[in-house]
Amino acid sequence: MKSDVLIRDPVFQLNLLLWMVKEQPSTSYRVRPFFYENGFRLVYIEQPFAFPDGTARAIETSALNISKAPEPEMILRRDDDKKGLYFEAKATAFKAGDDYSKQARGHLLACGPAFAETLKPLEKALLCYVVPKNGCAQMAACLAALSTELQSADLTAGTHSVHGLEVVAQDLVYSWDNTFKQYVGVAEDSLAVLHDLQDDNDPSPLLLVFSDQDCPTPERAGYYRKVLINQVVAKLISDLNLLPLEQPYSITARELLQQTTDNILDYLALDRQRNMIRIVRQNILGRIASFWRDAPFTPVRLEADRLQINFKDNLAKGELMDWFEDPKRTAFVDQLPPIDQPLLPGIEPPQKGKT
Repeated sequence: MKSDVLIRDPVFQLNLLLWMVKEQPSTSYRVRPFFYENGFRLVYIEQPFAFPDGTARAIETSALNISKAPEPEMILRRDDDKKGLYFEAKATAFKAGDDYSKQARGHLLACGPAFAETLKPLEKALLCYVVPKNGCAQMAACLAALSTELQSADLTAGTHSVHGLEVVAQDLVYSWDNTFKQYVGVAEDSLAVLHDLQDDNDPSPLLLVFSDQDCPTPERAGYYRKVLINQVVAKLISDLNLLPLEQPYSITARELLQQTTDNILDYLALDRQRNMIRIVRQNILGRIASFWRDAPFTPVRLEADRLQINFKDNLAKGELMDWFEDPKRTAFVDQLPPIDQPLLPGIEPPQKGKT
């Protein structure tokens, strides 16, 4: 993926931000954990913001077009000073009056007094819009104009900040404005957070979470589903290679994703979690169970959402591992299973109340 496309890709933008808040070794990080270094931790990812009743009623009676449930990319907290960071990323900047203005008004209101009411004990928030660097000035002007609109309607907008992404030489540089500097307490204006970018970049190593809603085209959604499947299959192969004979292996789709995402899955909105779990359960676990169900002395069982494997001898283990290594036989598809698609034959549905 070319660098100018990469920094506009919504899935890449989200996962870049997540890596910046993810604890990593100080000398061998994958992405510079700038937010983690400054004391911020995850609150949630892509979940609708719940306005307090008073703000919700004010939105209803306002003549402005305002999102009633804006969904930020992520919200961060810093417990020491009870400050929050509220992120929204966009492929391009926009102007007041454009289609995204409805959503932006909701974000601005969410970062006003409503934030402290909804996310106690946090006391304040800074709205951070992330766009390609060449759109920062336009984005700042847009947010200022929308804030003025809200104030004219007797609605209190929160403070906002604009952050930029650009590739300089082979570095991805993340920059911010003076408002962010003062709010967070940092001295620099920018930082190289990702190094050694090439002419055609592969974003797959940075994938932690995604949803089809984040993808601009069906082709990109299929690409990221394939990346997700490859990550989970690689984890399965690694686990099984290390598994001693006659030691049972038992795991669910959720548990696999918790491991491949380093538990970041748990911060994601529930509907997006379920989509990722469904892909793993149907396209990977279901495929494994379907292929091996009729094999003599099969070591594989899938009951509800739990894959169980028990190698009785090296022959059984070798046969299954050879199957994993042969893409013509495994044929893990990257299509999104429909929500109402029945589970594969021999697979019980999950228990009520569980994913």
